[in-house]
Amino acid sequence: MKRRLPMRAPLFSPRTKRILTLALCLVIVLSLALPLGASAQKAEPKTVRVGWYESAFHRTDPFGRRSGYGYEYQQRIATYTGWKYEYVEGSWSELLEKLIAGEIDLLSDVSYTEERAKKILYSAEAMGSEGYHVFIAPDNTEIRPDDFSTLNGKRVGVNKNSIQEQLFISWADSHNVSPEIVESTEKTPVLLEMLANGEFDALVTLDTYGNTADVVPVCKVGFAYSYFGVNKNRPDLKRELDVAMNRIFEDNRDFNQQLTEKFNKGSAVNSFLPAPCWTS
Repeated sequence: MKRRLPMRAPLFSPRTKRILTLALCLVIVLSLALPLGASAQKAEPKTVRVGWYESAFHRTDPFGRRSGYGYEYQQRIATYTGWKYEYVEGSWSELLEKLIAGEIDLLSDVSYTEERAKKILYSAEAMGSEGYHVFIAPDNTEIRPDDFSTLNGKRVGVNKNSIQEQLFISWADSHNVSPEIVESTEKTPVLLEMLANGEFDALVTLDTYGNTADVVPVCKVGFAYSYFGVNKNRPDLKRELDVAMNRIFEDNRDFNQQLTEKFNKGSAVNSFLPAPCWTS
């Protein structure tokens, strides 16, 4: 006679099984949702506050559309970084102070100086180079490009804390010229109006204005490479910026030159200047 084994009680009750099933479903749903959430968060573009100042390389038309060397460069960088730009307007001098203070994250066309390097970060690669000239109004007959001494005592406008101010001071010293330097934080179009109105006798600014503004060149005072300036507290942006610029140059080593030819065609100012004026 076979011995009947006692029946074993079920491991889980029906109620416990239902609870475990629901818990397992919840774990599966969460495991699927978390990667999607992380991916969505990663895809969210960074908003970068970038300085915008009206100049020969940064233009805004009557309809509010932006263009120019700096704008196109920023847009190309955004194709690699995914950045979304928030433009903050002002004069170049004002925006440099905002960059140092952390009120903006990025500023284009910043020349390198050791003093600035203590306060801001620079892109590893230059975004271009700029030449600077002394300009006068067309009706000015007192200042002559063949006689630098005619600048003695004259009011020469410069952008405050700019590289062109430093270059002009060095140039004036090397040529024994003693002008009255007038610092300003106004936007360049306003400075050009001040020159036309006689508030300045001369103005130091980008050589490209020799093509676009109603001014007469007196002398070239020098040139400098320009970089993107980044707020000191945003090394993350600098890393992404450097990678993007490196990829731009890998794709097109002539990118800077092509932008220069597009937006800053060779200034015709030298054709009006006697040979001694070409030296900086």
